[in-house]
Amino acid sequence: MTATAVTVLGLGAMGSAVAERLRATGRTTTVWNRTAAKTAPHAAAGSKTAATVAAAVAASDLTLVVLLDHAAVRERLEPVAADLKGRTLVDLTTTTPNQARESAAWAAAHGIRYVDGAVMAVPAMIGTPQARLLYSGDHDAYTDALPALEALGTAEYEGADAGLAALKDMALLSAMDLMFLGYVQAIAMMRTAGTAAADTAADVEAWLAAMLPHGRGIADVIDGGTYDTGGQSVDFDRRGLASLINASREQGVRADLLEPHLKLLDELAATGRGASDWPRIIDRLAIRE
Repeated sequence: MTATAVTVLGLGAMGSAVAERLRATGRTTTVWNRTAAKTAPHAAAGSKTAATVAAAVAASDLTLVVLLDHAAVRERLEPVAADLKGRTLVDLTTTTPNQARESAAWAAAHGIRYVDGAVMAVPAMIGTPQARLLYSGDHDAYTDALPALEALGTAEYEGADAGLAALKDMALLSAMDLMFLGYVQAIAMMRTAGTAAADTAADVEAWLAAMLPHGRGIADVIDGGTYDTGGQSVDFDRRGLASLINASREQGVRADLLEPHLKLLDELAATGRGASDWPRIIDRLAIRE
């Protein structure tokens, strides 16, 4: 084994991109995949292949895992815990924060140096500065693995709590998901007037580009914690949102994507906080048993 040897478990689109990039930057790569045929292109390009997970992890001090989900990771790694002892494991599989913490606890119990990772990129972006990869967990293991991790894109260490990378990943993905649902709502409304989806998407993009900087102001209101800046109030926002919902329905478009927002604002107003700054809606997001 050498300091530049890396094992990659899982050769889906993302795992393949990771293996290709590591190979391209001069690292000795060993690859494994449940469907062995997927290793063939990597072998042809210069990677070593392993017939078993045990053989794969034994080939390198650093193993990157890019499997389908948390259950698949545990299924594949549980039998090779002894083989991983003393080695560094970086899990790039999409997981929840608690699943990442569970993996970290499992790794610690078996003497495995564990780092959880979250890939904020599509496979084609791997190896570019635009690929943003978040990491949390064992800091020493992260530092040792950093030369390989930096080959994949911009590496950001979030902290010793192994769940932090997944938490930030899920939070940012939630924002993205809600934003793109907004695109769909706008397109659905405008196509009732015969407007092409591409034209509406261009309008939305220009509008959001102008509005996105105001997100910092929302954060300032929330961090301030008083919700009395005299900005847009809960009651004002309720009226505006009700208009959006009515406009959708008038055009024969369902408002299911907008209604939960109004529900939260109505709940907040019912507590006597209608005059508060509308970002106080964050108080309604805490799950109450």
